[in-house]
Amino acid sequence: MIKMNLKKEKIINKTLVLIIATTLAAVLLTGCIGNESSESGLTIVVVGRDSASGTREFFWEHVMDKEDFVQTMLEKNSNGGVYQTVKQTEGAIGYVGLGYVDNNIKAVKINGIDANVDNVISGDYPIARNLNMFTDGEPSGITEEFLKYIDSDQGQSIVEDEGFVPKTSTGEYQTVEGLSGSITIVGSTTVLPIAEKAAEEFNKLYDDVTITVNGGGSSVGVQSVGEGTADIGMASREMKSTEETKYPSLVKHIVCSDGIAIIVNKSNDYVDSLTVEEVKSIYLGSYSNWDEL
Repeated sequence: MIKMNLKKEKIINKTLVLIIATTLAAVLLTGCIGNESSESGLTIVVVGRDSASGTREFFWEHVMDKEDFVQTMLEKNSNGGVYQTVKQTEGAIGYVGLGYVDNNIKAVKINGIDANVDNVISGDYPIARNLNMFTDGEPSGITEEFLKYIDSDQGQSIVEDEGFVPKTSTGEYQTVEGLSGSITIVGSTTVLPIAEKAAEEFNKLYDDVTITVNGGGSSVGVQSVGEGTADIGMASREMKSTEETKYPSLVKHIVCSDGIAIIVNKSNDYVDSLTVEEVKSIYLGSYSNWDEL
C-alpha cells in the first residue's frame, strides 16, 4: 500500500512539473515574460518613398547624409501613400511635402521649428528644397504658356492654396490668341497637385487646349521629358549628374519652394519635436520604440 502511494506521488509530481514547464513556455512565447520590445513602448514603423522619388533622393542627401535606410522601411510610391500609411498606423513615421500636411496626421517640429510656409520662407526650417519642372530646351507654344501661367498670380495662388511656398509672381496672366493642341506633364507626386490644379484652370482659359498630368516620381519625370515622351517633367529635386550627362538639353523651371514635413500618427503622444540627427537615426534603424527617444 505504501509503495503504491509513493508511485502515485511520483506520477503527480511529474505531472505538475510538466504543467508548470508548459505554462512557462507558453508565457514566454506570448511575450508576457522576457519580451522587452513589447514592454518598452510603441514600436516605430519607418515609412519612406521608393527609388523613383525625388523627395527620397533629397531626404537621403540632406537628412541621411547618403547613408542607407533601414531595410525594414516601408517604401511607398507617392506622398499620398506615405500619408495614408502614417495616418492608419499608430507607430508610423514618414516624410511628405508641406502640401500633404493636415489635421489627420501630426507634423513634428524639427530642431524646434514648425514645418510651415512662413518658416520655409524665413529659412528657419531645416529641411527645404525647390520644386521644379523641366523642358527639353527652351519651352514654346502651350508648354511656354503653361509655365508662364505657373509663374503668374493665378499660378502662385494655386501653389499657396495647395499648401506649398509661393515665389514672387510675374503678375496677372495674359491669355494669347490661337493656342490649341495638347501637352503631357509627368513626374513628381509632390508637384502633382499643383500641376493638376493649374492644368484644370489653364484648360478653362483655352477651349482648344488639353493638358494631361500624371505622377510616377521625379526620376520618371526627368526621364520622360528627356526621352521625348512628355513635354514637361516634374521633379522635387535637382537633376542628378548622370541625368545631366544623359539629357544635357533639359532646362529647369522653378515652380515654388517646399519643406519636407516629418509626420507621425495623430495618436502618437511620445514625440512633438525631433532633431535632424534623431530623424536620421530613426531611418537608420537605431531606434526600435518611440519611448527610446
